Amino acid sequence: MLQGGMLRAILSLGIPLALASVVQTLYNLADAFWLGKLGSVALAAPVISFNIIFFIVSLGMGFAVAGTSLVSQYMGSGDTERARRAAGNLLFYMVLFSLFFVVIGLPWARDFLVLLQTPPEAMQPTLDYYRIMVIGMPAAFPFFVYRAVMNGYGDTRSPLRIELISAAMNVILDPILIFGWFGMPAMGVIGAALATVMSRAVASAMGLWRMFNPQRKFFLTLNHLLPARGLFALMTRIGIPASIGMSGASLGFLVLMGIVNRFGTEVVSAYGISTRVVHLFMMPALGVSQAVTAIVGQNLGAGNVVRARLAVSRGLRMLLAVLLPTMLITAFSGRWIIRIFIAADPEVMALGGPIFKLVAPSVIFFALVVLLNGVFQGSGHTLPVMFTNLSRIWIFRVPLVYYLAVIWLGGPGQPGAALGIWWGMLVSNALAALLMGIWYLKGDWTIPRIHSA
Repeated sequence: MLQGGMLRAILSLGIPLALASVVQTLYNLADAFWLGKLGSVALAAPVISFNIIFFIVSLGMGFAVAGTSLVSQYMGSGDTERARRAAGNLLFYMVLFSLFFVVIGLPWARDFLVLLQTPPEAMQPTLDYYRIMVIGMPAAFPFFVYRAVMNGYGDTRSPLRIELISAAMNVILDPILIFGWFGMPAMGVIGAALATVMSRAVASAMGLWRMFNPQRKFFLTLNHLLPARGLFALMTRIGIPASIGMSGASLGFLVLMGIVNRFGTEVVSAYGISTRVVHLFMMPALGVSQAVTAIVGQNLGAGNVVRARLAVSRGLRMLLAVLLPTMLITAFSGRWIIRIFIAADPEVMALGGPIFKLVAPSVIFFALVVLLNGVFQGSGHTLPVMFTNLSRIWIFRVPLVYYLAVIWLGGPGQPGAALGIWWGMLVSNALAALLMGIWYLKGDWTIPRIHSA
């Protein structure tokens, strides 16, 4: 990451990261695929639950951003022991956070779903799915830490191997537990949630074993878990803006989900499918972004700003080369994409064509936002990320979606009104890309946080 060809560096880090992101998406796609066989009501359960769960998780994931940033910068500066201390402290705090999230997420489960205007027919399945996912959070967080630490260190292949095993386990367990194959009881949406929780617990167990294995080049001891006072302050200055940005954005998605729910389970299902497909096509951007995060962090730690800038320009070219042709194909394949998941529902299928003509350009703008997010996260300057994330949802998307879908196009029951949801997505992503580009050109991100601290 500190020398040699930049394209090779991005590819060697980014390909495993992109594949890992694809594997992560398989968790949701597998649920959507199998639950879609039960109908739009069952499919709505993970769609609605995801927004609440993401909001709770994002409150602590800002510290994962801080962990990646600090590990990469300390490794670039040659201070391996401080990189280990940052990783150990990250694990300690994230486990505490996960337990706190369970306490927050369970008591008001039904109230959250009512607040989101969950359709009555989808209330109980969604509540069942949500509760199991929240209870399983502590089993998932250790792997989130392992992945963040290894990304900062520069080992992106080890987390990928674990995620492949975990995703394969989830794909196998999903139909068994949902439909009751091989003598198991048919549990429907509960089975989908249990499959996800069990497979993530296996991933966390494998990640912990690798982190504390002294035979590996980068390993932790129990001593590294002891909180370091100065390190906590630095992690807080980096992590809190990132947490506010992610949690604030996810809260905006909760409000947005409430608007979508007004249009009924058919539109909710179409929204869930399009969102998952967007995530799938965003995998190259996520891989390149996370690779740029590590490269920028290590090179800023080593004092090489020129190489950090080179990583950004090369990453941008790679993204456009991949996304422009694939999005062109996607724009004209919407109906067939929807049919893969829920062919039995003609109302959902009818939305597919026009939806993906709006989704395709939206993905390109969002990819630019994601890439530049990686730059600021690698440098530890997370205020621009916070500001852009909050603006994208609260200032741009939620008002636009409400105005276009509910006011201008007439709201639920009016032909074509639901398309205002996706028009809002497109315009908000374009404005966020412009905003993030302005922050990047200012150049403040070139000062590493371990030096400014």
